[in-house]
Amino acid sequence: MRLLHISDLHIGKKVKGYSLITDQLYVLEQVLNVAKERKVDGIIIAGDIYDSSNPSSEAISYFDRFISDIHSLGIACYAVSGNHDSVYRVSFGSDIMAEENVFFAKKYSGKIEPINADKDTQIWLIPFIRPVDVREYHPDFAVGSYEEMMQSVIKNMDINKKKTNILVAHQFITHSGKEPERCESESVSLGTLDNIDVSDFQDFDYVALGHLHRPQAIGRDTVRYSGSLLKYSFSEKDDKKSMVLIETSGKKIKTELIPFKLLRDMKEFTGTYQELLKYPETEDYARIILKDKDFITDVRHRLESKFKNIMTIEYENLYTQKNNVIDNAVLPETKTPEELFDIFYELQNNQKLNKEKSEIVKEVFENIEGDE
Repeated sequence: MRLLHISDLHIGKKVKGYSLITDQLYVLEQVLNVAKERKVDGIIIAGDIYDSSNPSSEAISYFDRFISDIHSLGIACYAVSGNHDSVYRVSFGSDIMAEENVFFAKKYSGKIEPINADKDTQIWLIPFIRPVDVREYHPDFAVGSYEEMMQSVIKNMDINKKKTNILVAHQFITHSGKEPERCESESVSLGTLDNIDVSDFQDFDYVALGHLHRPQAIGRDTVRYSGSLLKYSFSEKDDKKSMVLIETSGKKIKTELIPFKLLRDMKEFTGTYQELLKYPETEDYARIILKDKDFITDVRHRLESKFKNIMTIEYENLYTQKNNVIDNAVLPETKTPEELFDIFYELQNNQKLNKEKSEIVKEVFENIEGDE
């Protein structure tokens, strides 16, 4: 069978004040098109459907439309909630929807039953869980680590190893202590406390993960983070966002990354103000790094003729390239106030006073002495 694996939709997310809903809908439409063109049997959504546990009515309506479109194609849907979601909101009406091949993981209740995707394939859905969610159902689990939590959950799953078993989860997975690649847009990890080693999933033929925004395999090719739909921080500016096409043939799993075309990319533009004005116009989300020595007034308004969606503007110039420590102990006592100011200025700004500024400083100190 064929399945599409996506995750971390974050519907309703804003970055630097910009709503990304039109960008998200543009990519979700590509998911539907690929599902239709490649004749997939189901779509997996591995958590963080929304960007908030209390999503806006707009975000809910757009996700509702997406699920309806999946159903209209005659394709099954398998979804779990992520740490950004409310498991109760995501799984509302799940029993009724399951009758139409739309499956949402409910809150963990001590045991997980498989979904028979076909006669040879079982799909297991685990919503984002914490030790506190599991402890009340498993008296033998008392320590509280995420590692032992997942081991306890899997131990209570009746896995038929003769079948193809696919797990959908939203957790932080590592490989022999080695952490996966991270992005700035992800939630802060608990350090090593929330790590779950990939070896705990050895009984599953494919593990469809959500939680990390950079597409990557963990330990083996068939344990994968599909990554987020869009770039949600400039740390992801060089990432290639994609969906994962999974094709099963018995126990053999073949994966293919199908890249997304973004409506607006995230790009970084560096240069002086005059250099930046030479760039062609762009609708991409822009991080502007100015290399001018002096502050430019109203620079955002001036640059918006070229960069239509400026998310952030930063200065990186002679003043910020070096951080000098100004220590009174190194200042010679024999220096005049003007000379001391010259030293201070150079330490602070990484350049000497020019002739014009020196004249101004001289005049200021002369006026001070005259007042005394």
